[in-house]
Amino acid sequence: MLIDSHAHMNMSQFRDDLSAVLERAALAGVGEILNVGYDPASIEETIALVDKYPAIYAAVGIHPHHATDWNGYLEDRIKQFLLRRKVLAVGEIGLDYYRDLSPRDIQQDVFRRQIGLARQFGKPIIIHCREAFPDVIRIMKEEKAFEVGGIFHAFSGGEAEAGQVLDLGFLIGIGGPLTYPKSILPAVAERLPSSSFVLETDCPYLPPQAYRGKRNEPAYVALVAEKLAAIRGVEIDDIARAAETNFRGMFHGEKDVPVSVAYSLKKSIYINVTASCTNDCAFCTRFRSNNNLYGYNLNLLADPSVAEMVSAVGEAMLPGDFREIVFCGYGEPTARLKALRETASKIGKHGLPMRLNTNGQGNMINRRNIVPELEEYFSKVSISLNAQDRETYMRVCKPDMGEQAFDAVLDFVRAVAASRMDCTVTALDYPEVDLEATRVLVESIPGAKFKVRKYHFPAISGQDIPEQV
Repeated sequence: MLIDSHAHMNMSQFRDDLSAVLERAALAGVGEILNVGYDPASIEETIALVDKYPAIYAAVGIHPHHATDWNGYLEDRIKQFLLRRKVLAVGEIGLDYYRDLSPRDIQQDVFRRQIGLARQFGKPIIIHCREAFPDVIRIMKEEKAFEVGGIFHAFSGGEAEAGQVLDLGFLIGIGGPLTYPKSILPAVAERLPSSSFVLETDCPYLPPQAYRGKRNEPAYVALVAEKLAAIRGVEIDDIARAAETNFRGMFHGEKDVPVSVAYSLKKSIYINVTASCTNDCAFCTRFRSNNNLYGYNLNLLADPSVAEMVSAVGEAMLPGDFREIVFCGYGEPTARLKALRETASKIGKHGLPMRLNTNGQGNMINRRNIVPELEEYFSKVSISLNAQDRETYMRVCKPDMGEQAFDAVLDFVRAVAASRMDCTVTALDYPEVDLEATRVLVESIPGAKFKVRKYHFPAISGQDIPEQV
C-alpha cells in the first residue's frame, strides 16, 4: 500500500473534485493520506476531512509563515485535537527563512512550543525547513525532538544534512522534486537506508516532473515511488512496502514487524539463513540496528530449520513470478552447509535458478573444498570481498579466522570461477575500499566478474545497510 505522508486536501484547489481525487488515489494504490494543517483555519478544515473520510488522517500545527497567529486559545485548540485517535502528529512546524513572513524570533519560539506539545502528547512531528537548517537542527536537539521523532518534510539537503536528520530519529520525506531533472535528491535517495524514508506529495504543490505546472494530488505519489525504485534498483512494491512500514512504525506504533525467514525483493526470493558469521565487518548491522530491510525484519533470534526455510519460501512465492532464489542472511550461509544443501534440494522443485551469497570462507569453515557440493544446487555464487588487499580486509571485514582468510577467499573465488557456476565478486563502495584495485584483482582471475554494491550511508544511527544483490 502507498501512503501519502504529506497532503493539503483542505485547500481550495480540491474544492470542486475532492471525491474524484480520492478515487484516483485509491486506484493508484494509495490507502492512507496524512493531511497536514498549517494555520488556524486549515487545522479546523483538516479535522473536518478526517471525520468524513476513513483514509485521511491528520497532523495539526502552525507553519512558520503563520507563527504570529499563535496564542493561548489556538494552543488549547491544538491540544484538544491531539487527543483524537486520527490526529497522528504535530505539524507542519519549523522555520522558514526564505520568505520570512513571520519574525525569526517568533518562528523559533512557536517552533519550540510546538515541539513541547508533541513531547507532552507523545506525537511525532512534521518538520518544515527552508533555508534554516542549522537553526532547525539546533532547536530540535535543544527541545529533545528526538524523543518523539517524525518526518523532515520536503527534504532538499545533501548527505551531510540527511545524516543529521536521521541521527535525530526522523524520517526523510521524499516527494515530487526527486523527479526533477536538476535535483540533487537522487544521489542522496540512492544511499538512504531503506528504513529511513517515507513518500509524500505536498499536494497541491510540488507535482512530479510529468505534471509540472499542474495541481499535484495523492495519486501522484506512485510516480515518486516509481522514480525512487529506479534510482535504488528495486521494484515499486519494495519502495511502497518500505515506506509503509516506516510510516506505520512512526505514526501508528506498529514497530513489532514479524521476523522474515524468506522474503521477496527485486523480483527474487531471499532466504535469511543465519545471523551467525565469521566476519565482523565494519559496515555490517547484525548487532547494530533493527535490521529492517525494505519493510522486512531480518533480526533472526535463532537459525531457522530446514522445514521453516522451505515453508517460508513457499509462502513468499505466492504473490507472483520471481527470477531466482537467493540464499543469504546477515550471517554466513555456508556455516550451515548441511541445512543449506537440504533446503536447496527441497526447494529445487520450484524450478527457479538458485544463487548463494557468501563471504567466501566456506572452505575454511567446513575444512574441505565445498565447491563441488554447491555445484549440485547453485547456478550462481556472489562472493563479498570488500577489499583490495589483506590489510584492508583485516580492517574492514575483521575475519575471525585471521590473516589467512583473505587468501582463502581468493582461492574460493578461483574454485567457483573454474566451476560450472557463474562467479561474481562484489565490493561495497565503502570509504576504505579501493574499488579500482579490487576490480583489477578480481578480473585477474579467469571467469570471475566484478560488481560494486552501494553502501547506504556511513554510520547513521546504526542504520548503515549494504545493498543486497
